[in-house]
Amino acid sequence: MSAILVTMVALPLVMLLLLAHRPLRPLIVKALAIAPMPGLLVLPAAWQTGQWSTDFLGTWSLVLDQPAALMLVASSVLWCIGGFAASNWLKGRSGQGGFAMWWLLTLAGSLGVFVAADVASFYLFYAAASLPAYGLIVFGGATADFKAGRVTLTAALLGEALILAAFVMLVAGVSGQSLLIRDLVSSVAESPYRDPVILLVILGFGLKIGLVPLHGWMPLSYGTGPLVATAVLSGATSKAGLMGLIRFLPLDAPHPHWGGVLLAAGLLSALYGAVIGLTQSNPRSVLAYSSVSQLGQMAAVLGLGLAAGNSAAAVMVAFCAVYHVLTKGGLFLALGVDQGTHAGAAAKLNLIVAIVLSLGFAGLPLTGGALGKLAVKPIIGDGAASLVFAIAAIGSTLLMLNFIRLHRGVRRDLDMTNGTLPRSAWFGVATAAMVLPWTLFAAVTAQPSSSAMSLNTVVELAWPLAAGAVLWWGILRSGILIPRLPAGDLWEPAFIWIQGVLQAGANAIAWFEQRSREWAVSAACMVLVIALLILVLTSALPDRLP
Repeated sequence: MSAILVTMVALPLVMLLLLAHRPLRPLIVKALAIAPMPGLLVLPAAWQTGQWSTDFLGTWSLVLDQPAALMLVASSVLWCIGGFAASNWLKGRSGQGGFAMWWLLTLAGSLGVFVAADVASFYLFYAAASLPAYGLIVFGGATADFKAGRVTLTAALLGEALILAAFVMLVAGVSGQSLLIRDLVSSVAESPYRDPVILLVILGFGLKIGLVPLHGWMPLSYGTGPLVATAVLSGATSKAGLMGLIRFLPLDAPHPHWGGVLLAAGLLSALYGAVIGLTQSNPRSVLAYSSVSQLGQMAAVLGLGLAAGNSAAAVMVAFCAVYHVLTKGGLFLALGVDQGTHAGAAAKLNLIVAIVLSLGFAGLPLTGGALGKLAVKPIIGDGAASLVFAIAAIGSTLLMLNFIRLHRGVRRDLDMTNGTLPRSAWFGVATAAMVLPWTLFAAVTAQPSSSAMSLNTVVELAWPLAAGAVLWWGILRSGILIPRLPAGDLWEPAFIWIQGVLQAGANAIAWFEQRSREWAVSAACMVLVIALLILVLTSALPDRLP
């Protein structure tokens, strides 16, 4: 297993270096699907509760446990199929080498962050999973792409700053020289910086998963750019933030106050994402708000685990993430496949599969999403939190029915990719989303698979879907006009202001550089004069001392 972990991290980096050799560049672009394949080999670890660790390059520590294995396998599947789709999509396009470079960098970070065992390697992989995404988003060169890229980069840098501050205080607040995450987190309860560390962890990683009110960048980022890139960014890369919460929250001991904070933020995101998603007219933005809602629910489960000191929440949330990784990435690919597919059996099959997978987010019985809800049910319980989760499922039903409506009209209204994606890529991810959760359910939850098919379970899962469908039918029949909000909703004005500040700063720097060049000789003379003055004063000063 150690060799697999090292190979998984090293292979994308080796391919990245080979891109520098121009004759090999076309071959590397065609082989993007190969880079994440070592991650598929950790599948046996997803059924086990053991842990494997190793060192990488003598300084980085890697670790594989069940939560990491679950998200790693799902992400590797999406990256493999996404790489196949990207290689096909890049045919005949200029800048293939640049796209492959950003792709491989993001891939290395996206997979490496799941297995990083120390704070230094985690921070490096986390940065690689976030910052290079800018190059993927702006690849098309449209004005909207650059706007989304700037917003994403701004959010990533802010998140990096928050996480770095958390890591510094985490290391400073404990005794010893270990930088291993498990050692630092196990000692955080005695740290004088416990509360600031937990707050910064929630804020930093909450920004990555789009917790309200830190969510505004996500709809803007997912709403533009190549669909092959958005598929892996929304499905796999966003889980870096989820893994950050799993790794750095002290789930082994109860922290009711901070658990309540994360629970409230998660439930707010779950409801807010579902409601605001209904105001969107771009199916990509709808999927983005769906991520805000779904990741908010996962954060809420971690909040319950943090409040009760229940470390099992980490594994159950990671299991839920398996379905989200594959389905969210697959639905973005489906938008590209459907362009140009106007009628016939293939179009109907695309739509049926999209409907099933979409409603899985609301808990459609027998889907991977339903299995995820059953997995976290023991943590949620039957109290007030359970009722809010049911309301969120109703909201998810409305949201995904809105997506299906827009999905059917995407060929007429939107130019999604400037070219279609392979249908086999979409169906490959969809198949994995349907099959993989079922193969893992019993081993992860210790519940028999038959429990997901009992009548009581089906009824419990189905009633929020039925309520949401009735509400959707009522909205359509009544002719209610749902207001339209821009992607990013209340964050849109804030981003305009932030970009204005950044532009003013860039203009000031440019002005200073220009003036510095114009006065280069004068500046050099001034520095020389100051140096001579200091030298004279320093040599004369001892003579004046008593």
